[in-house]
Amino acid sequence: MWGKRGHRGDALEELIYYTNQYYHQLGLCRIDKVSTPIKVVDIDQQGIVTKGFFEKKSTVDFIGIAQGVCLAFDAKETTLKSLPLQNIHLHQIEYMRDIDAQGGLAFIIIHFKFNDEYYLVPYEIIHQFYYAKAGSRKSIPYSAMQERFKIYKERSGSILNYLATLNAYVTYKTDLKKELSNES
Repeated sequence: MWGKRGHRGDALEELIYYTNQYYHQLGLCRIDKVSTPIKVVDIDQQGIVTKGFFEKKSTVDFIGIAQGVCLAFDAKETTLKSLPLQNIHLHQIEYMRDIDAQGGLAFIIIHFKFNDEYYLVPYEIIHQFYYAKAGSRKSIPYSAMQERFKIYKERSGSILNYLATLNAYVTYKTDLKKELSNES
């Protein structure tokens, strides 16, 4: 239904929100949900917003820090065997690019509902699909997911342990840098 498009990732975002609270209680990181800036135009007698609009495009869903490293990531859910690239907006790609350029980690957490699996997709891979394959691909296929970036639920499914997967991402980034310097 068209009216629910804006809430497609709510279940995943909620799971990540509770995971972030758990991580924070353990002193592992500080990750916050980013609110979309809304300009309130009209409020009724009971104080309920009756009219408003999005003031500007938001960044990504979550921003924070873990072990001194900036993290910026978005949460995406799909019932398909791929994530349509139209679900990743240009301003989000640009924001992730900027975080990456400053030494941070930028990524998307995807929930493939068809098999109930979760994956971390590094910015570098998103960039590859978004730009290098522009026109030839319209999505990031499930087949492109890498086992090392798979995220598992823990604590009876109440925690999506993505911090464990960040180590694989750091190793991936290090290997990419070595590869690029060897090509030069």
